[in-house]
Amino acid sequence: LERAETLKVLAVDKTGTLTEGRPALIRSWLAPGVSQAEALALAAGLEQSSHHPLASALVQAAKAEGIAPGRVEAIQAQAGRGLVGLQEGQPVYIGAPAFLAEEGAPLPASILAELAEAGLTPVALARAGRWLALFGLADPVRPSSRDAVARLQGMGLRVVMLTGDQAPVAARVAQALGISEFRAGILPADKAAAIEELARLGPVGMVGDGINDAPALARADVSFAIGAGADVAIEAADLTLVRNDLNGVADAIALSRATLGKIRQNLFFAFIYNVLGIPAAALGVLNPVLAAAAMAMSSVSVVSNSLLLRRWRPGR
Repeated sequence: LERAETLKVLAVDKTGTLTEGRPALIRSWLAPGVSQAEALALAAGLEQSSHHPLASALVQAAKAEGIAPGRVEAIQAQAGRGLVGLQEGQPVYIGAPAFLAEEGAPLPASILAELAEAGLTPVALARAGRWLALFGLADPVRPSSRDAVARLQGMGLRVVMLTGDQAPVAARVAQALGISEFRAGILPADKAAAIEELARLGPVGMVGDGINDAPALARADVSFAIGAGADVAIEAADLTLVRNDLNGVADAIALSRATLGKIRQNLFFAFIYNVLGIPAAALGVLNPVLAAAAMAMSSVSVVSNSLLLRRWRPGR
């Protein structure tokens, strides 16, 4: 809390921090001969054990249509890329389109262009070197995020959004929130490096909620965790927001500034009486009664000034 007033840059995770963290399936692109039910069943089978918000969105979409998750074995996570498993001996993949391209199942450029134009977050599905489906998801922005960002910027902070999403999706969210600077396509392992880079501009803060944010939270000069976030993020952060509202970060910084301001004022009150009284006492012109009164006034001034903090309210 003491260091929060020194922050010059604030890095903010997108999913679950600026947004609700509850994405929903908006649109699907299917390969020839593949049905929506088949694609969702396989996707749900791969994602049902994952706690990622995008995974939950696909599982919920399958459940809403009454589709049971497909049987997938030997599921393994590829950090920041996606999941790999086996279905009837065939390898199946789900994750970013770039991940599928690396595995020999690239998606048609025309479909990727449509998805980028729509500003949706992509999750691609493939089996045995052939793409099956591309799901476009959207995560609604928290209603309070735009006001909170404007408030933080008004406090002189440089707000930078960090996200693993592709640039078109990041640009859409950044524009909606009034954020002029963002880093898109960042892998979890690179978030801490992004904080290192931003630290060159001055003391940097980090706000996040997920497991992937923990290294960046630990690296920041002051870190804030969303209260509904992952336990490891809360453990790594310096401050935890009880409400899932970015305004809590602005409140913490404002309280830090108000408190440190009072400390500086109190140092003035503590020393000014001595600065004036000691020379007078050395010259023998200071009455002991006045000296005692001055010392009492020093304490009264400090205590009275500190009590003015009771007037501080969140949001001011």
